[in-house]
Amino acid sequence: MGKAKSRPQRLQDAVNAIRDALSEIEDLRQDYENWKDNLPENLQSSALGEKLESTVDTLQSAGDEIESAASEIEEIDLPRGFGKD
Repeated sequence: MGKAKSRPQRLQDAVNAIRDALSEIEDLRQDYENWKDNLPENLQSSALGEKLESTVDTLQSAGDEIESAASEIEEIDLPRGFGKD
């Protein structure tokens, strides 16, 4: 059994997982945006077009918020322990 990871390493691993998820969210946002952009003109204002637009907007907004949170976490001045701070 290996040595347990330190808290800072666990936190960095969590941020890396967030960034991996963000990459997948961005890929999906682009897929939905491409689908929306390639709809025939007569479907642009349809229920499907509106759902695609809403999906793209929501994924963009959520991705921006998650990215901001990940950056904020990375900037934390972590405590180093008793007598080290």
